[in-house]
Parts: sequence; C-alpha cells; structure tokens
Amino acid sequence: MNETLTAVGNSQKQTTKRSTMFIGFSREDLENQLLDIVGSMEQEGMIDFHFRMVRGMKETNGPFFFASLLPTFCRDSTETLRELTAALGQTVLNYHDLVELSIKIRGSASCIGACRMADACNEVQRAAERGEDKESLLTALNAAKQVFSALQEKLGTLLQLEKRIISHDTAGR
Repeated sequence: MNETLTAVGNSQKQTTKRSTMFIGFSREDLENQLLDIVGSMEQEGMIDFHFRMVRGMKETNGPFFFASLLPTFCRDSTETLRELTAALGQTVLNYHDLVELSIKIRGSASCIGACRMADACNEVQRAAERGEDKESLLTALNAAKQVFSALQEKLGTLLQLEKRIISHDTAGR
C-alpha cells in the first residue's frame, strides 16, 4: 500500500489509480496518511516546518488553498527549470539570468518549505555567481532537477490525499 501511495506519474492510468486508491477511507484515515507522508518527508530532510505552516493556512484561506498551491508550485518550478536549462544551452552564458532564475525557484521552494529543493537551487545560484563553467552549472542544475522530481512525486500523492479530504469535508456540508 505504501508503494501505491508514493507511485505518482503523469499517465492517465496512474491518475485513475491515484484517484480511486483512497476511496473507502475515513477523513481521519486520509488525514493520518497525509501526515505520515509529511512526517517521512520531514525526516528525509525534503521539507521543513514551513510546509506544515503552509498547509495550515487553508484554515484561514479556505479549504482549496493547499490543493491549489501544490500544482501551481509544481507548474511554476517546472517552467523555471526549463528556463534554466535553456539558459545553459546558450553558446554564451548569461550568469545574471542564471542567478535570477535560481533565486526565483529557490524562493518558491523556500516559501512552501521544500528545503532540499531550495538548497539544491542555491547551489545552482552559487555556481552561477562564481561564474563556473557550463559543465559545473549543468551538474548543479541536474541535481536540482532530481530533487524536484522526487519532491513532485510526493506532492502528487499529498495532493490526491488533500483532494479526498476536501471531498469528505464538503460532502458533510
């Protein structure tokens, strides 16, 4: 079951699997599963206390706040990583742009408590600030992409749980 909870992909088959794997669970069960995943992400050093704070903001910003924030973060991060990749593909590197893009994605990651991703993006930023060669920058960027990929997988699972929790909450009204 734990492997099923962490298996998140982009195909329609996997999406259908995710959307049905939590059916039959009580709201409390879903909440506990979500908190268990968050706890394991904290233990792994993937996220910090800010993540729980951001999730708690749904109490004041509405039940859909967290569920809408996660896809926005993933979409924006994917785009910024694409921009960084494109910038590194140029013949002449624009170190200023690389630093700015790294700061952008690091800030987004920090804001939601994705500390490992923020640290990885900080390494890209520092390499660009030092004017390192393209190979060193690509190594740092690829490390950031790997961290993001692992984070995105976990966030996909959390999003499905959060949506089921919202369904429980709104069905009871």
